Amino acid sequence: MRLRHLAVLAGCILSIPALARGMPPTRDGTVTLDHYRLEDGETLAPVRLHYLTAGTPVRDRAGHITNAVLILHGTVGTAHEPLSPSGLAGLFAPGKPLDARRFYIVAPDGLGAGESTKPSDGLCDAFPHYGYLDQLALDREMLARIGIVHEKLVLGTSMGGMQVWQWAERYPTDSDALVAVSSSPAAVSGRNMLWRQMIMEAITHDPDWRGGHPDPAHPPRLWLYTASPLFALMTSNAQRLQAAIPDRKDAAPFESAAIDKQAHALNACNILRQFQSSDDYDPRPGSDRITAPVLSVNFADDMLNPPELLHLPSRANVHGLMICDPSQLYGHMTMMHTDVWEAGLKAFLHTVPGWPTD
Repeated sequence: MRLRHLAVLAGCILSIPALARGMPPTRDGTVTLDHYRLEDGETLAPVRLHYLTAGTPVRDRAGHITNAVLILHGTVGTAHEPLSPSGLAGLFAPGKPLDARRFYIVAPDGLGAGESTKPSDGLCDAFPHYGYLDQLALDREMLARIGIVHEKLVLGTSMGGMQVWQWAERYPTDSDALVAVSSSPAAVSGRNMLWRQMIMEAITHDPDWRGGHPDPAHPPRLWLYTASPLFALMTSNAQRLQAAIPDRKDAAPFESAAIDKQAHALNACNILRQFQSSDDYDPRPGSDRITAPVLSVNFADDMLNPPELLHLPSRANVHGLMICDPSQLYGHMTMMHTDVWEAGLKAFLHTVPGWPTD
């Protein structure tokens, strides 16, 4: 495993707790395209692209925003996820590395999620198949429409982290720096592929899926009995699951609570396409196009991106940050505990040429 640590203490990063106090209010925005031609040739028309912002834009003489930080969310997330107190909001609070008093934070709802155009708007399984490259192209177009042609930073978690690697290759001069959290710069395979396959098949085999045309009054729910435990197993931490489910009597209530929560938050039509969208993800062949500094933030107990399989591109401007203190970890979801990795992020940003100093 080729990881270059930015700061090490007995093989682990020393972190500093972060608080989300003082996070400015968010604002909604929407860009609508008449049509968009997907990578596979299909066309979406029209396309609604929703986003949230925090902070105040600074513009140059041409009207371009010069202090933008782009935040990309995970597979089952939305723009609200990273800007919430339980998400990445601690990074944007006063005095924090991405202080929204200094930076203009932009978090899009990716295609297929949140308030952007998505399968659950009515098409369900007739919705065109899209990929991560389509999501990136639409994010790039949305940013240009609001006056952003260059970002100070692009940061993504999970799926968003995967897209950071593709962004670094596809738009190599568009960002000063990039940070990929809880992701791997390699095509989905192994455990990560297996659990995705299980969830997709749970959806399509649900009796209420009805061949991709479910009744909105009776949406598929049986698939959640597979998906919810899998989410817990694959994205959580073994020690924390052990504490939450110490014996058999605790298992059913834990599972029921997870299913009830996800039944309200997850739509089978959207989830199927979101999991399918990773089919075009493999940044390895294009890694030689990366020119901006990239930080990969990974966690020792992340079952989706196991450290023993993580191999970063062997380039001088690609850095690795591994968190390995067991008491700090939450599995894949450590990405949402910014107090764990904030110090490493700050150390990396101080190495970026021209990054604003305190």
